[in-house]
Amino acid sequence: MNAIETPEKSAATKPLVVVSSRTGNTRTVAYAVRDALPGAELVAAEAMPESLSQYDPVILGFWCDCGRAPADMKRAAAKLAGKRVACFATLGGEPDTPRAKDWMMRTSSDLIGDDRGNVLAGTFLCRGRIDPKLSQSMPVTPERAQRWSAAETHPNRMDLIAAAAYFAERFATSTSGSATETA
Repeated sequence: MNAIETPEKSAATKPLVVVSSRTGNTRTVAYAVRDALPGAELVAAEAMPESLSQYDPVILGFWCDCGRAPADMKRAAAKLAGKRVACFATLGGEPDTPRAKDWMMRTSSDLIGDDRGNVLAGTFLCRGRIDPKLSQSMPVTPERAQRWSAAETHPNRMDLIAAAAYFAERFATSTSGSATETA
């Protein structure tokens, strides 16, 4: 099922934040998400644990790679089965547009897969600085220059607060624990 749902968290599990970050934008958001969830662990997409039985939810964080999720995140997400999954992403454009929201929902749904028993438990999208290498390879139009300029200061403190609040509201429990990292 791909509808956004919030099933109950199992008592014996902890959140896992899996991140793909090219320039550090998405990793910065991932730290905020991890820190908002007691006991959460943070790993890079290529370092995702083989056994995921101790994790719920699994939160995938990625950047917009030419309109898709990056390849390392696709490989990590393919390992998920029967999981409650949430996604967050950074992109250079305005995250509140219908086009961006549609992209986020389509990309998140594609990542969790229709045939693996995963449930999409939420999505969060925020603006992020654009990789300078990418901007150098594209023609500069006035509209594009304006988007790039607006993205230059993101993710900012307000983006990080919003991401932390979004995931804490959905997944935080009274269980205490320390955050760990393998990213």
